[in-house]
Amino acid sequence: MGFKPREERITVLIPSRMRVGAAWMDVIIHNVSSRGLMAGCDSPPVPGNYIEVRRGTIVIVGRVMWSKGRFFGVRTQDRLTVSTLVSEPRLAQRPKQDSDRQVAERRADVRLVHEAQMARRLERSRAFASIFQFVIIALAVVAVAFLGASTLYGVLSAPAHTLNRALAGQ
Repeated sequence: MGFKPREERITVLIPSRMRVGAAWMDVIIHNVSSRGLMAGCDSPPVPGNYIEVRRGTIVIVGRVMWSKGRFFGVRTQDRLTVSTLVSEPRLAQRPKQDSDRQVAERRADVRLVHEAQMARRLERSRAFASIFQFVIIALAVVAVAFLGASTLYGVLSAPAHTLNRALAGQ
């Protein structure tokens, strides 16, 4: 039809840090493809801005392509690997800074502890959701198997019961 198929987006919730110019801010990555991502924050950058997103040791450089409300889309400079981004642990402390560079923002230890707790809760929630989904699917399979066995027993036992009565002379 002349349209290029849209690349698959993988839905995630990854808390990260973003730099626009000299300012750092918190950002949540909502979905990722191999060449871009959609993220949300309190004051999203305007289209055309170049940004840097950091998650642990991973640094993503890209250009903001669109912005709507709290969300914005980024086309990345390099290809992204979703599994690497999701499995990247958050750093326990900030990377070492050059002594001559001024840091625009300092994060309080309380905030880091709170974010670590939020990340642990998110991981526990994902694990619980996986287990819950497995249990529900297993129960559904058992219920369908029981229903099938019951129906099969009913279908096969009627002729056998008739045959037994005929042989008994009734």
